[in-house]
Amino acid sequence: MDSTQHEKAVQSWRQAREARLRSSDGWLTLVDRILLDQGENPLPFGALTLDADGVVEVRVQPGQAVTSDDRPITTIQALRPQEGARSALLAHAGRTYEVYRRGDVFAVRVKDPESPALRAFTGLSCYPIDPAWRIEARFERYQPPRTTVHQLDVGPSGPRQVPGIAHFAVGERALVLEPVLEEQPPRLFFVFTDQTTHHGTSPAGRFLYADVPGSDDTVILDFNLAFNPPCAFTAFSTCPIPPASNRMPVAVTAGEKDYSIE
Repeated sequence: MDSTQHEKAVQSWRQAREARLRSSDGWLTLVDRILLDQGENPLPFGALTLDADGVVEVRVQPGQAVTSDDRPITTIQALRPQEGARSALLAHAGRTYEVYRRGDVFAVRVKDPESPALRAFTGLSCYPIDPAWRIEARFERYQPPRTTVHQLDVGPSGPRQVPGIAHFAVGERALVLEPVLEEQPPRLFFVFTDQTTHHGTSPAGRFLYADVPGSDDTVILDFNLAFNPPCAFTAFSTCPIPPASNRMPVAVTAGEKDYSIE
């Protein structure tokens, strides 16, 4: 990929990224996060009851209009949120309620397309596109793959597969990053910090996706595509804690810069 193609590809990716943030159900619409306790949890339309087996029962008060996947719920419906699966989605009075699971934590994301954060959003700030930060790494596969859990501000996630480790260099410094494997679609997912963290980029670190390497064990780490976690935009999302192996002692002056909202 030449420099012109690379710049166009990164610009297109950033435009799509910003469009997702501006969408009516993007992270900027998040207005609350409700952690579910065992037993009954009241909500504006009724209640969600969490049992010991991880089943969430939706109870709708008379006169309240609630839908799930565009189908009305009239009284009671059981939801079984699974780690890594699509969140169960409820809609009421213009807001959506996403019931999800992270490890042993069950919670609800409340989204409002009229949120103050979305109305105040003026766009992302990024470092200039630099092809030098599109780095070819050697991927060392673990045999067998390892497992890990992502530490979140609400506790650990469920187990994630770690297929290997990426070896690369910045200047004269040899570095490594460990990804977890995402399956839909298959890709590598990195959570990392660097010397710009707290000094121009998000205090929570940043994310990066890369294609799963082929038989040549080469993986492209394009840090121009590094992006902020959701908790950089809203206090109501879970925030990951980057693993020690992914805290890089160099300044990655590429990708998204810090974003703050009042």
